[in-house]
Amino acid sequence: MDLKKVLIGSGLATILLLSACGKTQDSSEKAAAAKPEETEVAEQKQDDANETSGAEGKETETTDTPDSGPAENINPYIEEETGGDVEVVFTNSNPNLTHAYSDEVTLSIDEYQIVHVTNMNESAKHNFDDEDEGYVITYKLGFENQLDEDVFYNASTMMLSDDGTENLYMRRSLVDRDDWLKGDQDNAGRQYSKGKYTGMQAYTMTKPQFERLKAPTYTIDRPMLEDDFNKSLGNEAIFKIPFNEDGAEKASKSSALYADKMVTDTIADKELFFSKEDINETQKIDEVSVTLEGVQYADVTPTTAHAERFRNFGDGPLVALTAKFQVVNDSSEAFTKSLVEARLILDQNRGTMLSEGMLEPTLYGDLQPGESEEFLTVFLFRKDEFDLLKELKLQFGPLADENAKKLFKEKSVTFELPMN
Repeated sequence: MDLKKVLIGSGLATILLLSACGKTQDSSEKAAAAKPEETEVAEQKQDDANETSGAEGKETETTDTPDSGPAENINPYIEEETGGDVEVVFTNSNPNLTHAYSDEVTLSIDEYQIVHVTNMNESAKHNFDDEDEGYVITYKLGFENQLDEDVFYNASTMMLSDDGTENLYMRRSLVDRDDWLKGDQDNAGRQYSKGKYTGMQAYTMTKPQFERLKAPTYTIDRPMLEDDFNKSLGNEAIFKIPFNEDGAEKASKSSALYADKMVTDTIADKELFFSKEDINETQKIDEVSVTLEGVQYADVTPTTAHAERFRNFGDGPLVALTAKFQVVNDSSEAFTKSLVEARLILDQNRGTMLSEGMLEPTLYGDLQPGESEEFLTVFLFRKDEFDLLKELKLQFGPLADENAKKLFKEKSVTFELPMN
């Protein structure tokens, strides 16, 4: 097979028909969890469809071990609303999950709990796909605005199964309205003045669903200034939520990975086989500093939901290269984040390979003078072809404005990448 033909170009961009879910990510996430007391579980059905933003999510960090013993029900409204018998089966009272949208605006998951609901009213069974029993997970959230201006925040969320095949839907009706996470400056609860706010969200699951879940992905949208999407703060918050010991191990491994969309959008499972994360080499495009912080190489297995979209790569194993950059714009010109080019130079003369933009965090807007941003670039290979390569160089740039006009005399910088 002609390696150059196989590798040149952005092969996956024509293969993956992925939704634009944005998300750059700086935080890491570790989670430890004990086994639930019961192995019973719950499936879901859509009730209150929650919005998701297509943002690039930043994951966060959790290091504490949850409690799995008997605990007080943090959401007694479930019993009132369903008329059922409610038993607490799993509680993490100190998950230490946090996400910074900016230095002044932060989100935390202060606690989460799973309960088993049985003997419920007939009218409540629609929450559990009309089954006689089901499970509810309740999240206690904390949102803090330390800015001297209001922020607008929908707290729109999405909960996605481990294999990416199922969206679990939020049930507003299973949380008392007084306990919703909401702001203080408008009737809709979207506008938050300076201060700390707490509230809860609940998701339902059927028994088969819950039995399949180990560490679903919980994504929370970005806040905005002036109710303007173009003035959104930071990136989506993305958390792996362990349901048991297997989930805790999976979440811990996920925390070590750079947060490309394979991780944040549950597109593929990644297993690191080599990384160097302390490169910290800086080069300049005029007054724009580009620092290659590190690189990760991982074996890749597409999740069930996305396996078909990788079919043109054949049945063999895949390898992903994800490089992490920090870019500081000390120039007098803004450049558009989404138009930054990245490509690999393969063994000097084998050819070049464009990055897989559909697997990279979606970045919005321009990088203004004085601002900095993290960039992740992703390249995908068939493993048998990757194993033939001896040398890789990564070219970052040129940079362009919103009209795709090349800036800084079309200059770029090139880094030599370490390989295992």
